[in-house]
Amino acid sequence: MRINELLAERANYNNWDHQESADYSKYLEKHFGSPDEFTNEQTVWHNIDGFKRVVCRDEYILHGSPAPHYDFVYCYVDLEVPEDMSDELAKCSGSILIDHLKNEVGARCGSLTANATTLNFVMDVVAGRTEASKDEYEKRILGMKAMFDNGEKYELDWWPDESGDADPENEYYKEGYITLEGTRCWKGYEKKGMKTMFGKRVPNCVKREHVDFCVNCHSLVLHESLNENLKKWFKDKWVRMGPGGKIRGSCGGKSKGEGKPKCLPLSKARSLGKKGRASAARRKRRKDPNPNRRGKAINVNTKKKKAKK
Repeated sequence: MRINELLAERANYNNWDHQESADYSKYLEKHFGSPDEFTNEQTVWHNIDGFKRVVCRDEYILHGSPAPHYDFVYCYVDLEVPEDMSDELAKCSGSILIDHLKNEVGARCGSLTANATTLNFVMDVVAGRTEASKDEYEKRILGMKAMFDNGEKYELDWWPDESGDADPENEYYKEGYITLEGTRCWKGYEKKGMKTMFGKRVPNCVKREHVDFCVNCHSLVLHESLNENLKKWFKDKWVRMGPGGKIRGSCGGKSKGEGKPKCLPLSKARSLGKKGRASAARRKRRKDPNPNRRGKAINVNTKKKKAKK
């Protein structure tokens, strides 16, 4: 069995960190078949849809030009670019990737359509059909997007678009997996209103609450963003306590008839003393009385706030 086949057996989209790039890779699989290479970091297709190579990576890179969006798919073509054009093309967009040793050019964006537009711009510059201008590049990208928004299909002579990626009626976009301006938040974050970035209105993405307590399932509810704090959580040895001030065990456990617990790191729980633990647990039950409530955690101060004079 080939090494690539062995790696593919172990690789799985469940090991990817970014749902958007995984969804797009699955979309490519639907139209072009299984990737030639599949790892827990990327999928690769060779010689498809007019491209030398298409790579979908497990990443979600914020890119602010010409409008806020996220990058995760790469497309390459064979093209010899004169070295004296490299700097000017680099000024046009960070999405243009030139490899003089391989005589190939790549484009990185959030769709095949955007990459084809970028590569077509480079082809025109090399052929002398247009100047290496940032304004010209952005005009083409925004023009492509305007056609999409107006229900028109963007087309290029050399790009067959076999997946219908540029078609506004494409089921992938209609189902809302992604948008060209990146209106979704990345993994572990959630949308809390909007903000201005790069002169555009984009989602205000904030970290999700890390931990909640589920009495019915006798366990902690660990949200996606917990990975980075998981080690610290267990190192701190969080424990639960009742209104009598007794430490009843690990936070996440539950005895029969036990009500809503108050959870704290073991060191802090011990420092409070029995009386302090009892007071904290009673305060927790007053503010969050339902032991079967699920959802976002209700944080209650361990110690009673002093009244302002």
